[in-house]
Amino acid sequence: MALHTIEPWIPEEWDGPVLQKINQLSAVEALGRVEPMTTATKHVPRSGGMGMDVLGKGDSYSEDASTDDEVLLTARKFGRAISLAEEDIADTAGLVDVLNTKRLDWATSYAKAFDNACLATNGAESVAADRPFTSVYRAVRTTDSNISYTADANYVLAGDNLGAVTFTDSGDVVTFNQPHGLAVNDRVVSGTVTTTTGITAGTTYYVLTVPSTTTVTLSATSGGATLALTTNGSAISMTKLGVTYSSLSRTLGLYESSDWFDPTRTGVIAAPTFLQAVRDVKDTQGRPIFQQGANGSADTLFGYPIRWSLGARVTTAASAAPTGNPLLIVGNRDLLIVGRRSGPESYVADAASGVGFLTDETKLKVRARRAFAVGHPAGLAVLEAS
Repeated sequence: MALHTIEPWIPEEWDGPVLQKINQLSAVEALGRVEPMTTATKHVPRSGGMGMDVLGKGDSYSEDASTDDEVLLTARKFGRAISLAEEDIADTAGLVDVLNTKRLDWATSYAKAFDNACLATNGAESVAADRPFTSVYRAVRTTDSNISYTADANYVLAGDNLGAVTFTDSGDVVTFNQPHGLAVNDRVVSGTVTTTTGITAGTTYYVLTVPSTTTVTLSATSGGATLALTTNGSAISMTKLGVTYSSLSRTLGLYESSDWFDPTRTGVIAAPTFLQAVRDVKDTQGRPIFQQGANGSADTLFGYPIRWSLGARVTTAASAAPTGNPLLIVGNRDLLIVGRRSGPESYVADAASGVGFLTDETKLKVRARRAFAVGHPAGLAVLEAS
């Protein structure tokens, strides 16, 4: 007698362990604005806003000139199949539910990969390149003339901007306009460089020596050779890398000053590596900006609820185990638009009559069909640590 019968795709129960696991691990699934989908694509209106006038008696109404367009949700498939020997399933009966264990394993991987695809891939949307959507990171760092958004307007590199610097060929010295507070092995990155060669804007360097409170020499590696600076020149900025109060506050401020700020819909999503950093950060009055939740309440950052996501790390392709720079994203959660076409759902073909008939193997497939789009990048802000 067969252990399993062939069934159609079976949706996971709403309060079942698979969906519970996904909602625990996927910040986007838990916080995003859900758009039900009955077809593979769906157009969702994107409003450019609407102003208003104060009118006196008999005054004419002015016509609003805000630009409206739409975002396109396209459902993508996140799935995996596995073969399980019938003997193993029979031998473990009563000890472990192999099929449901594998469903939970899939849910864990899906939650991380889906968040990564929605939040942190750095390239243009391409299914062939495993970038199913335009992520928040990509949207915030890309100009969109249709909505008058400029690339990096809402992007912050974690650290403190120490101001403009000059480079001296003789001695390979970097000079600041004010005391820099740097120490040996601190990491820095320069802004746009003029004239000088040997240093590249956007590249991380290490402080090698500190000759004075306003000068340093640099190295390409920790404790390495002195960075050779050819020709006197300058850079518009030099930033000390690291998660600081000012960089966190600046990131939240970009969102809080936008037209999409709504304290009741504000959410923060961050890679768990930020935990160590934010625990130590205090405001100007010595008060901690991070509060750990208790009795089921959410953790908060500057009073806003924060969700931790293992997918919030920069990658070139969506991954369940991303290893790139960690991200912290704050914004109006209604701008994280999640299209739900189907699933999570699973399909089992048993060894008695399915594709594994000749090998005594049961086949399990698990999938979810999801879409994602950013409602408007100006309503979100990204902090990248390195």
